[in-house]
Amino acid sequence: MLRSFGDFEFDDQRRCLSSAGRRVRMSGQALDLLSLLLERPGELTTREEIQRRLWPDSTVEFDHSLDVTVSRLRATLGDRGSTPRYIETVPRKGYRFIEPVSAKPEGRLADQRLLWTRRLATYAAVAILAAVLAVLFARTRYDKFIPQQAPRTLPAPPSSEAGPDTRR
Repeated sequence: MLRSFGDFEFDDQRRCLSSAGRRVRMSGQALDLLSLLLERPGELTTREEIQRRLWPDSTVEFDHSLDVTVSRLRATLGDRGSTPRYIETVPRKGYRFIEPVSAKPEGRLADQRLLWTRRLATYAAVAILAAVLAVLFARTRYDKFIPQQAPRTLPAPPSSEAGPDTRR
């Protein structure tokens, strides 16, 4: 699924964020948090849910780790200042992704399959053409080195112009 918001696109399958067609570098936890927030835009994602999904078996200081991850995510998205554009903090509850998100099936995947199918067909056609040319070339070289056998002719029957056989 390809999710678009603002100037960004997030590809769920490849787990990458891009802006204006260029890939945006992000840490794993920031990507995980963005993915989680984009699952339900406009809805509250609680701190407990984030902890369960991002740090399930960890003994790290969760509150500090989450604060750092949210800060990094906001910096990546350019979401700074007192009026957030993308991520809203709900004090002591969690976070909400507030920018409208449009989701569409991965259209690029179908385009890439079509592109690869065309490339494969082109390569196959070139390979077949090359094989035919190689066979023709080899055949002409073969004919030069191994002469064709002349067709055999049967001996002609004796001619009857000499007359009847007088030898006895």
